[in-house]
Amino acid sequence: MNKKKILFVCVGNAWRSIIAEAYAKALFDEDIEVESGGIRPLGYIPQDVVEVLLEEPVIREKVDISSLRSKPIITDKLSDYSYIVVLSRTIFFAPEGVKVLYFDVEDPAFSDKEFLRQIRDKIKEIVTQVKRVVEEN
Repeated sequence: MNKKKILFVCVGNAWRSIIAEAYAKALFDEDIEVESGGIRPLGYIPQDVVEVLLEEPVIREKVDISSLRSKPIITDKLSDYSYIVVLSRTIFFAPEGVKVLYFDVEDPAFSDKEFLRQIRDKIKEIVTQVKRVVEEN
């Protein structure tokens, strides 16, 4: 059986999709490969995002935060993914055979930590939903 691959996408790949990647790496089975990317990546992960992620015990215990990177989507590689999870209002065109899941998550870019925590918690719920979908298919 081929390993399932999931790509979490948002615009900047510094807030929403990075948070989703961290939760997915913590919560998904090891036989599911998880990555994230941005349409216009910021190029770095803001310190507030790192701090809010490290508040979560499951992330601290299971994810090497230093391995997370803000990076662009590589369009030539999109057909390698089983699922693409879009975390913004962005319209995303995926190759045939790749399932696309859309979740409209407000952009927390440059917001205060309390709002970022709310977004983090919402994304944790989304990642849990995605996990169920992936495991059922």
